[in-house]
Amino acid sequence: MAARRRSSRRKSRKKLQPRWLLAASASLLFLLIIVGLFRESGCRRGSQTARKPGAEKGRPRGTAPPPNQSVAVLAPAERQGIARRLKQAADGAGGAGVWVKDLSRFSSAPPITEPDSAKVPEILAIPARFDSVLSGIKRAAHAQSLVTDIKVEHSPGGLRLAEIQVTKGNQTAGKWRLREVPRLFRAAIVIDDLGQNRKTTDQLLEVPYPITFSILPHLQYSRETAQEAHRAGHEVMLHLPMEAEAGASAIQADGIIRVGMPERQVEQLLKADLASVAYVRGVNNHQGSRATTDPRLMLAVMRTLAQHHLFFVDSRTTVDTVAFDEARRAGVPTFFRSVFLDDKADVSYTLGQLEQLRRVVKQRGAALAIGHPHPSTIIALRRYLPQFERDDIQLVPASELVRLPEVARLTPPRRMAQTSGGSK
Repeated sequence: MAARRRSSRRKSRKKLQPRWLLAASASLLFLLIIVGLFRESGCRRGSQTARKPGAEKGRPRGTAPPPNQSVAVLAPAERQGIARRLKQAADGAGGAGVWVKDLSRFSSAPPITEPDSAKVPEILAIPARFDSVLSGIKRAAHAQSLVTDIKVEHSPGGLRLAEIQVTKGNQTAGKWRLREVPRLFRAAIVIDDLGQNRKTTDQLLEVPYPITFSILPHLQYSRETAQEAHRAGHEVMLHLPMEAEAGASAIQADGIIRVGMPERQVEQLLKADLASVAYVRGVNNHQGSRATTDPRLMLAVMRTLAQHHLFFVDSRTTVDTVAFDEARRAGVPTFFRSVFLDDKADVSYTLGQLEQLRRVVKQRGAALAIGHPHPSTIIALRRYLPQFERDDIQLVPASELVRLPEVARLTPPRRMAQTSGGSK
């Protein structure tokens, strides 16, 4: 009887249990199941990412990297390729009114995350070309799917300075500075009497500047010197032997142009001299203190040079030379020597002459110096030429100098001749 009463009471309590409590328990159980499934799915995704360290490479193009990932820099080879194409764009847009300083630094500059502004390559442009150069760089960058960030400031003198940063996606392609300058200064240095031996050629090839090699014809190393110079990126000229005044002492050479020669003989002799030296772009006279004073003879020389599309540099071994005038009369691109570097084979003397060349360039805008492959001259060149770039003087091959628009307006001082190592 008592047992029946206890059972009756339990059934009565079950009937009285609230329905909301049952519903709440079911909801809680469902929620716990969902949370467990979500955690399991997250663990699977995490393990897949850990197994694929390169998974971030699939990130959509143009999206920013995670906060803890540094901005990448393009590989050196790709940066160099971009730099070359941008340089070509700047040169094409600016022509003779632009100078991209030192392409080696331009193309292989360190990552721009380094704040050293001295390592940023420079582009110099005259005011008339500044905008076109900037536009040319933008177009070239766009053609390569690059993004440019350009900030232009003005100096107290009113000249502009543009800081240019180029990126590809989220990777740095390079950083450059475009500086506006009132004018560009240019110089050329020609080293004469080459072709006699290999030692001096090898030493000269180690000077990291665009020096022009002027090579005597028909010597043992004439062609080999020309080939080595051309292979190293240097310009080659023929150092054309011409008749000197009686008593002048100098290197003896074959194929000498002499007063009284018929024009046909001059042409044949000059062609033979050119054939003995490879890669010739232009000519300057070796000696010639007598030959260069003869208008008829110089006209015959210039006509032959015009046929071969060569330029001429008057070494000016005499104040009475007419070679420069006859070259212009014949339509041959031409210029003249302003400074002899080494009448004395002495380092201090040549350093002084290089300083004189710098002054002439700053005064006239362009100048050309002639030297010889003396050990003292090579030492002085190595020591002094970095000063040219610091002074914004561009050293160029002779062929580039003679074709500058401003050079066409320059003429040599009438009394600007001197000996060169006793050679006239």
